[in-house]
Amino acid sequence: MQRSLFQAIASEVEDSDATHQVHTCLTQNTTSRVQRREPVVRASPTLLLSICLIAAPLQAQSTAHTHEGMAGMEHLPTVSAAAQREVDRVAKALLPLAVANAAQSAGFQPVLGWIPTMGVHWVNQERMLGGNRFDMVAPSQLMFSKIDGRDSLVGAAYSYVAPVADTVRPSSFDGNPSWHEHADLAPTGMSLVMLHVWFVASPDGPFAGTNPNLPFWALGLPAPAPERMRDSAFNAHVRRAALALAEIADTRGVFPMLDRRPAVHAALAVQRDSVRALVPELRDAMMSKDAARLDRVVERAASQWDAMYATYMANAYSAASKKRLVDYAAMLMGHHGEHSH
Repeated sequence: MQRSLFQAIASEVEDSDATHQVHTCLTQNTTSRVQRREPVVRASPTLLLSICLIAAPLQAQSTAHTHEGMAGMEHLPTVSAAAQREVDRVAKALLPLAVANAAQSAGFQPVLGWIPTMGVHWVNQERMLGGNRFDMVAPSQLMFSKIDGRDSLVGAAYSYVAPVADTVRPSSFDGNPSWHEHADLAPTGMSLVMLHVWFVASPDGPFAGTNPNLPFWALGLPAPAPERMRDSAFNAHVRRAALALAEIADTRGVFPMLDRRPAVHAALAVQRDSVRALVPELRDAMMSKDAARLDRVVERAASQWDAMYATYMANAYSAASKKRLVDYAAMLMGHHGEHSH
C-alpha cells in the first residue's frame, strides 16, 4: 500500500492508526469502481475521514500563475472577465450554503479543522466520489474561514479520484485553469485531482491552492495590499507571517501532535505571545499605509514563524519526519507541484 504525504504528516499530527484505517477504506471502496470508470458513490462511514485526510494539503493553481518555489511571484495572476463572472456565479449559487446548518443539510460535513491558508473543508462525500466530471455550481467541497469573527464561505473545490494514466481533465472555467493532481494522496495507481476556487481576494488569483490572506482575516486584520504582493521579498515575508498568525488564530498549532508535547507547547506558548504582541502593530502599520513600517512588522512576524518552525523541526522524530514537515509547510505557503489540464 502506498503511503501518502499527508498520511505521513498525520503520524506527526493525528492518530496514526486512524490514518491507516481511512486509507484502507478509500482503497477498498474506490479502486475497482474507478478503474472500471464507474461513478463511486457508495462508501463506508469511515470513508468520510479518509476524504478529510485527502482534502487537507491539496493545491490547485491557475494557468496564469506558474513558479518554482517563491521565484516569479512579482507578477500576480489575472483571469479573463468571463472566468471572473463564472466565479461570481458559483459564489452566488452557493450563498444559501454559507451557514453550517444549510451546508450540512446539503450533504457537506466539516473535516480535519482549520488549515491556515485553506480554511475548513466541508466535504460532500457522494460528489467527491462521483468520478471525472465538473458541475460548476455543485462542487464537492466548500471552504470556510473566519472573517471579522464569523465563519464565512470563502471558496469551494472540485475533486475526484482517477487512474494515474487518465490525464484527461474536465473542462471547467473560462481559460481552463489547471487541475492539480496528487498520486501520493490516493490508492496505488490512482491520483486525486482537484481544482480550488476562491470567492474572496487571493493574491495568487481565484484558482490558487492556498490563500495567505485567511490568517490575517481570522484575526480581524486587513489583508496585505495585492500590489505589495508583487514584491517577491514582501510576498515571502507575508506567507511566513501568515503561518505565525495562524498559530494564534488556532492555538492547536500547524502541527497539533507535536504541540501536545509539554516542552514543545511551552516553547510555542512563549513564541505565540510574541506574535500576539505584533498584531496591534500590524494593524496600525496597515492603517497608516506606511510601506516601510509595514515591511518591518511583517518581517518580524515572519521571523516569529521561523522560530516556531524551528521548534517543530527540533522535535520531529526522524529525518523523514522533518522532510514531511518541510513539505507540508511549503504547501501552506503556496509551493506547488505539477499541474495538468
